[in-house]
Amino acid sequence: MNPIIKEDARVMANAELPWEELYNKTVLISGANGYVPAYFVHAFMARNDLNESNIRVIALCRNEERAKKRFDGYLCRNDFTLIIQYVCDPINIDEDIHYFIHAASPAGLRIGNIDPLATFDANVTGCKNMLELCAKKNTKKFLFLSSIDAYGKIIPSKRFTETDCGVLDSMDPRNVYAIAKHASENLCVCHMAKHRTPVVVVRPSQIIGPGVALDDGRLHADFISQMLRGGKIILKSDGSAKRTFLYITDAVTGMLAVMLKGVPGEAYNVADENGEATVLELANLMASLARGEKIEVAFDYNKRDSPEVTHALSEVTGDSNKLRSLGWRSRMTLKDGAERTMRYYGL
Repeated sequence: MNPIIKEDARVMANAELPWEELYNKTVLISGANGYVPAYFVHAFMARNDLNESNIRVIALCRNEERAKKRFDGYLCRNDFTLIIQYVCDPINIDEDIHYFIHAASPAGLRIGNIDPLATFDANVTGCKNMLELCAKKNTKKFLFLSSIDAYGKIIPSKRFTETDCGVLDSMDPRNVYAIAKHASENLCVCHMAKHRTPVVVVRPSQIIGPGVALDDGRLHADFISQMLRGGKIILKSDGSAKRTFLYITDAVTGMLAVMLKGVPGEAYNVADENGEATVLELANLMASLARGEKIEVAFDYNKRDSPEVTHALSEVTGDSNKLRSLGWRSRMTLKDGAERTMRYYGL
């Protein structure tokens, strides 16, 4: 395992959480191949190593080759099971499952635009299949990973709170990711109303960290890719759009806090106001952290009218008060999180 990820796993495993709720329990994670859900696996495995917690992890993945590479160190362990199947196919697992984490979703903005149907299916049909399996089990909690994008457009711009509801144009296929998350949230609470499934929803802000594919479309991945290729970061916009960024260990411990302590039927932002930055501020920060040659931040004025620029909202930031009421606090600054991520990629 990469030493940065190994250290991150140890940090998560030592987080102040009611871990005893998970001792001798089984957790099913859909989409475990993704770089964020994979960190759930690392956290549980590290907790077992440190405390002999006997948390059994079932990692449901679609791509066997990638899963075996990502989880190579766990494949021979008794506390880890790898299941290869598409989350949109019916899921049949005989053993008891106490916690469900539905995190399956095509990775990155670009894939969502290329194949919107797959994005919708993995979120909504996958969520339906997980919920149906959950209804057959003696489940303690079902955690759905939604997104801060589910809020849509809110005017005037503000930090989103969990009761806010903005505008999402359902006739624009570029909104498929946000709409699929929105639909899945409603599916979760409908299932709870019918089957009393104890569901909780998290709406993470932009998560930065190691392991993301550099063609994924996320801002930090795009900046790292550009620096590795050409020694500069080129912005297509004026860089004034504001986002909330959170390092992956803080994001995962926040989501675990919701899973273990959150109120069923409610949603929680996973964000940190201290991690707010404009696109230009993030670019300048990451450029300043690069080792070796000086990284230039430049603008490509010919791409200002591209869909990814014109479609982007001016501000997507989340209020963290509800999550903090569960006792969660972020531990990593944006600067330190960006630096750790860059070091993982050799910058």
